[in-house]
Amino acid sequence: MSESFKGGQEATLFPIYKNIAEDQATSIFFAVFELVYPFRAALLTTIDQKAYKSGHDFNCILRPSIGGRLTAKDIPDAIVTLDQKTKWQALVEVKIGAAQLNQAQLVRYLNRAIDEKVDCLVTISNEMCMTPCQPPLRLKPAEKRLRKIPHYHWSWRFIEFIAKKILSSGSLNDLEYSLLSQFIALLTNESGIHGYKSMPACWPKFVDTLRDGGHPKEEDVEDIIAGWFQESADLSIILSEIFDTDAEYVHEHKSIELRKDAAEKLMSERCDLEARFKIKNGKEVLVTVDIDKRCVKFETSHQPTKKVKSSHKQIERFLDGFRDTDKHGEWGDHSDVRLFAKWKRQQKSTDASMSDAMIDVEEDTLKSSKLILSDKELREIIVQYTPSGAAKSFRSSKKIIEFLEDQFRFFAETYI
Repeated sequence: MSESFKGGQEATLFPIYKNIAEDQATSIFFAVFELVYPFRAALLTTIDQKAYKSGHDFNCILRPSIGGRLTAKDIPDAIVTLDQKTKWQALVEVKIGAAQLNQAQLVRYLNRAIDEKVDCLVTISNEMCMTPCQPPLRLKPAEKRLRKIPHYHWSWRFIEFIAKKILSSGSLNDLEYSLLSQFIALLTNESGIHGYKSMPACWPKFVDTLRDGGHPKEEDVEDIIAGWFQESADLSIILSEIFDTDAEYVHEHKSIELRKDAAEKLMSERCDLEARFKIKNGKEVLVTVDIDKRCVKFETSHQPTKKVKSSHKQIERFLDGFRDTDKHGEWGDHSDVRLFAKWKRQQKSTDASMSDAMIDVEEDTLKSSKLILSDKELREIIVQYTPSGAAKSFRSSKKIIEFLEDQFRFFAETYI
């Protein structure tokens, strides 16, 4: 067995490292992690651990010296310990800015964790994942032996989200509030914290291949799906921030392998990428990137009001919610939005553009429009938004993400 971890420095708010931004960020993060209990408790919960309020159970050592096969370049950024009823230790590797985790280095750390009987590996970087228990898809080790050691991942974007959530919770004392506020300011202004910014480099060629009815390379499909999982994680945080509540990513499969298989099947059958989210009020939103058609779609559903009985009055009441009170009840622009009405004991839905439905309301012709089945009971109103302009941004790895997220925010704020 190689030499155990030893030495190192304690985390401090005032790191002594010179010109090593990664070490400085790691030191400040774990200092705030230790000093602000609600923040520490919230993050530890995401990796199935608990925090004692006293904080005496927690210890963090930065860059512990090591022996054995690893070189100086492979010194872990930290090792953290929870000394509770049973001792729990995690090896920590940190990247900042555009730096990405290296899978070869990751494999060495997983082997090191096994050798030293450390409980898990925690990685931190700007790469996104849907849950800390399921790290970015590309970091999945090939060796089954290495999958036995838990690997958790916190993106800096996720850490920032948790910090802001705790800051607004009202659970902090004055000192904790000040510390966490300054930490958030540091993340936002100096450390290059960002969400998912660009689809993989193969994206333009991938889009063209599907447009032409061709078959992309298997490795390109894997890269695109891995990228989409990262973007889905970012969309989940965006939705959580908009509604000030946790947005749940809805999927049928528990393991990331099965999720990947389902995504590959959808890609093969429809050339689509999809993600569905649910917020606490029960509302859901479906995001679809239709690659061969070069468009994006957003969809949510609403239950008809029980205050009126007739279906056309229920839809009128629903549409009244979109009048702009600041503009004397005008409807505003709802182009690119289509309504679908679903009916009980009727398999086929009816539909109309939202603009046409609003005109029918104004002209008192909604009851006789094609949207209404007067002899059926209205079950659900679906709002679908297919923003124009997607095609001109579609082949750009960066512009498609910018377009998607801008339109997602608009849809969530306006129609959910």
